Amino acid sequence: MTKSPKRNLKAPGWIGLLIVTIAIIILSHLPAVAATTPRHYNEIKFPPLPEIKLPDYQRYKLNNGMVVYLMEDHDLPLVSGTALIRTGSRWEPPEKVGLATLTGIVMRSGGTTKHTGDELNEILEQRAASVETGIDIAAGSASFSALAEDLERVFNILAEVIQKPIFAQEKLDLAKRQIAGQIARRNDSPDGIAGREFAKLIYGERSNYARTIEYANLDNISREDLVKFYQKYVQP
Repeated sequence: MTKSPKRNLKAPGWIGLLIVTIAIIILSHLPAVAATTPRHYNEIKFPPLPEIKLPDYQRYKLNNGMVVYLMEDHDLPLVSGTALIRTGSRWEPPEKVGLATLTGIVMRSGGTTKHTGDELNEILEQRAASVETGIDIAAGSASFSALAEDLERVFNILAEVIQKPIFAQEKLDLAKRQIAGQIARRNDSPDGIAGREFAKLIYGERSNYARTIEYANLDNISREDLVKFYQKYVQP
């Protein structure tokens, strides 16, 4: 019976080769690691900002104190504009969070003394135009968009919505249901959760800038509340 020859493996040699290989790999990656190390913000160099060039505009001040900025562009037969209103949800009482939001919605959807909200929808849809209102934390707005040939009619509707809203009860009820649906789904969005909690950390849980609408708030808001808020902060 023949014996198999013994293999003469020198373990120390293999270990040494392995150590050298690992060292080479580590050294070859050091520049890449250094390149990805965050620098202090004082060491970051930014390119110069481009010069801001404002478009040509005209400024008018009306007799009632309103300031109008007009920028003309005749490339397309379209006219649009936005009226900014000095109001915001920061002025609503803490027990009626959502009052400003509902006021901004129903001011348009609830119709006016001349047209119901549905009639306004039909008039605007026939002309591919829009009139929208809304109130956020620090300001309110009323905007319009229309073909140049329909400007007079659509602009009159904008003025009508701002000056003569009726805040129809059925449209308020609809807006409440829509917001209640948003409350039910708001925790489905991680970004939404993070945004709400971040605002509480920054401003404080009781700050006007960190409050969130709850079901109890909706139940505590009536049509009369919308009318009073409008008369105090919006009515031109």
